[in-house]
Amino acid sequence: MNDWTLVSAYVQGDERAFADLVAKYFRMVHTIAMRQVADPHLAEEVAQSVFIIFSRKASQLSSRASVCGWLVQTARFVSRDAVKLRQRRQKNEQEFAASLEPSLPPTTARNTIEAMLDEALLELPAGEQAGVMAHFFEGRNFKEIGDMLAISEDGAQKRVSRSLAKLRAFLTRRGAKVPMTALAGLLTAQFARETAVQASPSALHGAQAAAQGKLAEGNALALANRAARLLGRRSAIGFSLKLALAGILVIGGARAWLEWSIPRRSTVQVSDPRIEALGQRWSVMVLRIASVKKEFAQTSLNDPRFQTLLAQVNSFAEDAAPIRDELNVLLTPPHERDQVAEFLAAEVVATLKLDASERRAMFSLVRDRLARGATLTDAMKAMAGDIPAEADQIKALLSLDHRQSFDSIYGAEGSCLFVYLRIATAGK
Repeated sequence: MNDWTLVSAYVQGDERAFADLVAKYFRMVHTIAMRQVADPHLAEEVAQSVFIIFSRKASQLSSRASVCGWLVQTARFVSRDAVKLRQRRQKNEQEFAASLEPSLPPTTARNTIEAMLDEALLELPAGEQAGVMAHFFEGRNFKEIGDMLAISEDGAQKRVSRSLAKLRAFLTRRGAKVPMTALAGLLTAQFARETAVQASPSALHGAQAAAQGKLAEGNALALANRAARLLGRRSAIGFSLKLALAGILVIGGARAWLEWSIPRRSTVQVSDPRIEALGQRWSVMVLRIASVKKEFAQTSLNDPRFQTLLAQVNSFAEDAAPIRDELNVLLTPPHERDQVAEFLAAEVVATLKLDASERRAMFSLVRDRLARGATLTDAMKAMAGDIPAEADQIKALLSLDHRQSFDSIYGAEGSCLFVYLRIATAGK
């Protein structure tokens, strides 16, 4: 049976299923604890306490999690807490600090790498972690791992290889450059050595008995109770932080929305209606220009209609002048940039018959462009000098039908777009 079948059976009252899990993973947990606490007796107590905690939390664990990974993580947590308690009792901070000095014997350096390897294993996804542990700890071949993970034998081999590369990268980031072949050997060796340092049978049976409530006292039970409280506190803090983060995101999002929406309501919907009317008048002129352009394309210099069309072109300058002058009167500091943006957006909205959402997007785009110059005149000159780019940005906001209308009226490169900017900045 796989791990979660055993866990499910134990939750339903099958004590033998729990005994099978203890028998399967006790040596691994003890080895991890031994590397952390460097004390065989304390390592046995840590291992027992890990399985006591596991027995209490088995019904709360998700089937998507890795049993092996949970045990590794909990073993490291309980081991660290046990070390802290030991240091507090023995008051040997100086001795512990000395054990971290770089001038260490080779065995200590090896233990340091193995401890980092424990951390690296925790960084792996559950499927990759299970594959590595099954191959190096349980000695399974790739076909067996593939059957266990419901993938092909080749897929299992690739997954284990990918996991080794991730472990090596983790160690490299921590300053331990271990060749790939050496890493595989290190994993094999560290689990093979468990046969020499495995806990006594009494410790293994003690873990099973303690989990079944038969052990009423002892340091292992005290460690388990303390670690369970700390884990529960950490879980509560983590949950509170998640709630706080969610609240911050909601409040921040609401505030951002208000900051985004209120200026648009005050600028677009509550602006001077005379400015929007001027934009609409300018759009009528733009549509006339587009119509004349099409006729010009079909008219030769000798065509009698040519002079008539030329007269219409000349009249556009006469029509533009009063609109420009009326707009200049309505521009009031410090809102003139928004007012010009409203005028230009109203022109395009009326010309292409855009809806409300497209109107807001158009206004936002134009307003942002007019905000870039040191002065309003500088901003308008910059826009007038880069009309093709402005046309591309506007068309990116439009539907296919509106883009086709844009090209027909303003030209594919926007040759007739925002003519007001060129007139206003040229002074003509």
